[in-house]
Amino acid sequence: MCNLVNKDGSVQTGYRPVFVLSNNKNNTYAPTLNIIPLTTKMNKRKLPIHVELWDYEKYGLKAPSTLMIEQITTVSVMNLVMCVGCVDNKQILMDISEAITIQFPILSMLN
Repeated sequence: MCNLVNKDGSVQTGYRPVFVLSNNKNNTYAPTLNIIPLTTKMNKRKLPIHVELWDYEKYGLKAPSTLMIEQITTVSVMNLVMCVGCVDNKQILMDISEAITIQFPILSMLN
């Protein structure tokens, strides 16, 4: 869970679950980390850069949620409140990786 500070426009804000994207070494030593915000608004827009978590309880969530890859951002570790779960499903992790590659096409240029 993370406190996302107010920003303008359609950027996600408030107290909400996030997926920590940055690596553990960074998360241990750096004052910031990279996250993907989640929303409980399901099927709002079916975008290839959204990853839906229908088995939400497996991940410590209270409702079905969507990872919004287009809103990857950096936050201070001070904004993190608590860990509620872990996404360890290989297919979901592959879906997240694919969505990141769609959002950041430079990654697919390397193959």
